[in-house]
Amino acid sequence: MPAIQEKKPARGGSASGGKTLVSRDGTNIYYEIYRPAQDFPSGSGEPRRSPASALPTLFFVHGIGGDVDAWQFVRPFLSAQGYGAVAMDLRGHGHSDHPKHRAAHNIERIEEDIQAVMDAEHVRKPILIGHSGGAVVAAQFAAHHSDLLQKLILINGSYCPPSWLASPLLRGIANVVISVGGFISPPSYKKWHSPYPLGKTHKEFEIYGLARTMFYNSLRSYLYTSYELINIDLSAHLEKISIPTLLIASEHDGIFPVHIQQHMQKKIPNSKLIVLKDTNHVSVLNNPKGVAHAMLEFLRF
Repeated sequence: MPAIQEKKPARGGSASGGKTLVSRDGTNIYYEIYRPAQDFPSGSGEPRRSPASALPTLFFVHGIGGDVDAWQFVRPFLSAQGYGAVAMDLRGHGHSDHPKHRAAHNIERIEEDIQAVMDAEHVRKPILIGHSGGAVVAAQFAAHHSDLLQKLILINGSYCPPSWLASPLLRGIANVVISVGGFISPPSYKKWHSPYPLGKTHKEFEIYGLARTMFYNSLRSYLYTSYELINIDLSAHLEKISIPTLLIASEHDGIFPVHIQQHMQKKIPNSKLIVLKDTNHVSVLNNPKGVAHAMLEFLRF
């Protein structure tokens, strides 16, 4: 079993404490554990319905450039319904190590990290939840390890690169730029968690926010993780996902449009698609209540 170090979270929150374990290849992976709350957020008018002991654990996987705090606005709705949760910083993100080499950012390594955290915390049959790039990782993990999971939730995810990189020529150019950029990138300034805004005004592309995230969070890791996602094709793997699956898409998603999740829904057996209105790619920030309610509806059955 990986060695685990206890660590206080870098900021306040509902986490019982941050932990770090050493993954299979020697990378330190940071994660946090969240206990169920006793009441629903003030003013919501929605009482807690389910006994915590009867519910599976939620396992959150954030997207590229994110960290565990990307879920901070969704978690309270789920916690108040009796769900405990685990969220991890992907390698190269947040308080996890930022590896120097591109191979250390392979999705297969991230899959190993997920399983290492599950094993360390004795999490059995969790609900695996991923957003954006984290949804791609979660889909691949489920295709390989459906037997380890109870259900799967993919939010604003994909099975292929963004449409603007569909051309092999453009993807080849992007790969060269990423490889060179990652090689010459300086190490991260420090390990941190990003301050995330809440509300409909959060845009998909924010130059200042992106620059700030990469400066603190490691430009190298951002590029190398992006390299993995622009070269992935899960077309042949979707049918291997054998657990109930919820796909949450956003009406105004400019990165992974609705038609991508519609295709995934057709390919994944026993899957359901919900499209959130008036929401863009970062739905966990600009419509967390809609995301949480879609999840709860799915989890209750």
